[in-house]
Amino acid sequence: MSQIITYTDPLEGFPGWLVYDETTCRIAAGGFRVQPGLTEGTLRALAAKMTLKQRLLGINVDGAKCGIAYDPRSRGKPEAIRRFLSFLRQELLHRMSMGCDMGTHWDELETLARAEGIPGIKSAIRAAQGLDEDAFAARMAVLRGPLGGMDLAQRRAGHVLAMIALAAAERAGLGTGLTIGLQGFGNLGRAAACSLLESAATITAVADEYGCAADPAGLDVADMLASSYQTPVPAMGHRRALPSAGLLGLPCDLLVLAAGSEAIGEDQVAAVQAPVVVVGANCGLSSTVEKLLFERGILVIPDFVGGIGGSASMEALFGPRQTPSPREVLDTLGGMSRALVTDLVDGARRNSTSVRDQALERVDTRTVLGDERPYGDSPYLQAALAERPGRRTRS
Repeated sequence: MSQIITYTDPLEGFPGWLVYDETTCRIAAGGFRVQPGLTEGTLRALAAKMTLKQRLLGINVDGAKCGIAYDPRSRGKPEAIRRFLSFLRQELLHRMSMGCDMGTHWDELETLARAEGIPGIKSAIRAAQGLDEDAFAARMAVLRGPLGGMDLAQRRAGHVLAMIALAAAERAGLGTGLTIGLQGFGNLGRAAACSLLESAATITAVADEYGCAADPAGLDVADMLASSYQTPVPAMGHRRALPSAGLLGLPCDLLVLAAGSEAIGEDQVAAVQAPVVVVGANCGLSSTVEKLLFERGILVIPDFVGGIGGSASMEALFGPRQTPSPREVLDTLGGMSRALVTDLVDGARRNSTSVRDQALERVDTRTVLGDERPYGDSPYLQAALAERPGRRTRS
């Protein structure tokens, strides 16, 4: 049963919403979006996708999403966000575990929440998980741990996207020496690129809304990551620049979609050369395009699998008995990603179906323990921790 809380800004009159897709569990989790023209219907669809992610992982958390119909480039954005957070105070304290989404960043949401006297945007987890204030603070501090030029909060979602992509390539029998095309070089794409770089994969092309940079010998991704977020990809000094859509027709082993919706049109399906396509951005492919790619024999990992990193990271952070280090969280997420992809891809092959259909079948068979604490019950967490002898599983 869904629940929708509607907001009208008292100063500027713009609307906002908090959508709970279900009200079964102690808490619900989802991001805060700031987007011009945002609608309740969009948030309802995104909240439902969040529920899919939680159920697929097998954790006791409902899906949610919130946002305001507002231009994130406006000077009034900080105060607009602050007023909305103030409106949601009781939800943030007791039920809503908020993350960032389009038009928002973790640091700004945390800072503005505290300015309103709210301890943090994930405060609802503390009581639901049965943690005292010190234990909760210790876990949250892990998100600030530095990892490869970013902190864990910045790395986690993109790291999972990268690990899922590599696991999918392994299940497809592609072996080592992978070449990768990456669509999107914002928060998610950069974090994925960082993890792919650490894994010794070769990124041969990166595209954003301004164009595509390509080099069959491999791009200097470390140099690209050092550039500002405002720098368009074609302006990063690489010798071959193509239109954004040119990425799709370039030869590579993996095509990773990390930004925007419907990144491949129906008329572009025939151009795709990658044998594996992994979707990290919400609604990154339409159902029709997914089906057409599947019919071509291309392995497609859908968005609610490739984009599962935010949800999985909370399980990896709060599920283990002891407070993990930032690196341990990343290692656990790698193990969870491998277990998840192996389960879904191998199941899809046995049943001669798509990964999407196999994942939805898994969701249908999950048991939700609404009265239990949110984190620690994912079978994929148990599989990941089993790879590390001596680690105990529940917090």
